[in-house]
Amino acid sequence: MNTLKQFFEGMLDINSGYNIINTVAAVIVAVILGVIIYLTYKLTCRAFMFDEEVGLVLIIVPVVVALLLSVIGTSIARAFSLAGALSIVRYRSVMMSPRSVVSIFFGMGAGFVAGVGLYIPALIFVLLTCAVMVVHGVITSGKKGTAARKTLVVDIPESINYDGLLDETLAKYTDGYNLDSVGIVSGGTITELVYQVRLKKDADTKAMLDDLRVLNGNFKILLSQFRPVTL
Repeated sequence: MNTLKQFFEGMLDINSGYNIINTVAAVIVAVILGVIIYLTYKLTCRAFMFDEEVGLVLIIVPVVVALLLSVIGTSIARAFSLAGALSIVRYRSVMMSPRSVVSIFFGMGAGFVAGVGLYIPALIFVLLTCAVMVVHGVITSGKKGTAARKTLVVDIPESINYDGLLDETLAKYTDGYNLDSVGIVSGGTITELVYQVRLKKDADTKAMLDDLRVLNGNFKILLSQFRPVTL
């Protein structure tokens, strides 16, 4: 009961106890942090991976989070707000790179720290993390074959035994592959196989998909750069 009482008292403090100067300062700092995160994301992303909409989210998310936390009075209310924010940010069946997902949560973290008035720690946190991202980008930028790694999703009808069904075809067109997961969909009538594959440099993608289509009876086949992210 005391916890709930403190929570509602903290929510009431939104209109009575917060300092407008602190709120404005938190928003300004959050904007700066968001721009830094956005520029780092743009700098470290490969050209075909960069998404302007994700970039906009990286600027807006820290501002919104910082604004909300700056006007909430108690730590308990902030904890409830944190739990609510983390439950809202969900990506189901969305083709998004892990870098984009991590960058969005990075922006949320920066907004939380700025929202509670820890401006210097927030700036240090963002600068250090961005420096790590840049160093990682420099180290991995020269590596070859990264773009050839893809996710392959193949649906197999229940009438076909999927065990070892695709091995020969995948060995023909890839330098390596791994079966990540096996799932049952459509009420058990379809088995979904998710592979991580590294295509050969001269691989004919259309020919590979045609061969797979013959094996799975013309059911769905999806070849993508990223695996659908579910958080």
